[in-house]
Amino acid sequence: MQTKVKVGFGFDIHRLVEGRKLIMGGMEIKHNKGLLGHSDGDVVLHAVCDAALGAVAAGEIGVFYPPTDISIAGISSVVIARRVIDVLKEKKAEIAHMDITVVAEEPKMRVHYDAIRKSLDGIFAVGLDNISFKAKSHEGLGEIGRGEAIACYAAVTVNLRS
Repeated sequence: MQTKVKVGFGFDIHRLVEGRKLIMGGMEIKHNKGLLGHSDGDVVLHAVCDAALGAVAAGEIGVFYPPTDISIAGISSVVIARRVIDVLKEKKAEIAHMDITVVAEEPKMRVHYDAIRKSLDGIFAVGLDNISFKAKSHEGLGEIGRGEAIACYAAVTVNLRS
């Protein structure tokens, strides 16, 4: 059996608004604002899922869960991630490593690093030593810097078996 290594890249951004829970990496983070989106707005899972799908040339999450489909409004991004895992299995691929960077002014993320890594491992079962999670500020610049949005970048490495 031969194994190929492929890498995918993902990005997501959502506006921070009052009246919503802040869900990141499949878990709730206590904050006075949450991320606005058709789903729960989990920028971390969205970026990771898009990166994983990109690694196997399977598009992006909007192909499977279009934002125009009102029947899935508010869907948990964990459900989206499970579908992505199924797509990877269909393509004979498994995640080997993920490297994730959140860009946010608020909330401060460092205190959540370990909990988010554990949550991601609970969803993707890749092992904590294969999940890198970090955050950067936007140094007060733009909508992220004003605390109006949170963005996330992710690189996911997958092993394809042939």
